[in-house]
Amino acid sequence: MSPDALKKRVVDEFKSIGLLKSLDVDTSDFRELPRLFEVGHLSMRLVLDEINTVAAANSIAAKIKSDLERQGIELEYEIRPQWKVAGVRSDPLPAGVEPGAMPSEHFHVEVASGNVRRAVVIHVTVAARAFVARHLLHVPPGDRQSALYQLLETCINRKLSGPDDYWNPVLYPSRNIELQDVTGIVENWVDSRQPELVPGF
Repeated sequence: MSPDALKKRVVDEFKSIGLLKSLDVDTSDFRELPRLFEVGHLSMRLVLDEINTVAAANSIAAKIKSDLERQGIELEYEIRPQWKVAGVRSDPLPAGVEPGAMPSEHFHVEVASGNVRRAVVIHVTVAARAFVARHLLHVPPGDRQSALYQLLETCINRKLSGPDDYWNPVLYPSRNIELQDVTGIVENWVDSRQPELVPGF
């Protein structure tokens, strides 16, 4: 079986149970791996828009794996539900701290997958906080909180979507934000000519 044939089989299976809209076909991955002990070897990563469809996706993947084993083909698979940031907030600012300043190293984040929501905690490292604080100096005071949250939201969504450094917030309800995470986003904003997001850079 070729990766394209595997993809078609998956699409047909999801369609047959009315869940095709929950499968992100474009982001899912189907590929051929080096043969394993002279046996055909395939892999697939199924990306789902809703965590509620994980059980059905696992059932489909297990069925396909079993069918392929009977044909002498080994299948490795991963089921990856997509999460997105639904909200970011920080603890109340101490007295005398300017609104929109980098308030702390901890942020409370709500993430959503379909209609399921989870609360997670983000820890921003010292180096990342220093970079963000310098970035916020170039932002008008009244816009600093929204700029801060937009930067963190973009960073967290990247970690949630992977593909290489995928974060599962159900298994790991906390995550660090490193210096390279925030600098990479600001550099991309500059490269994509979005100066309104990076005034002064």
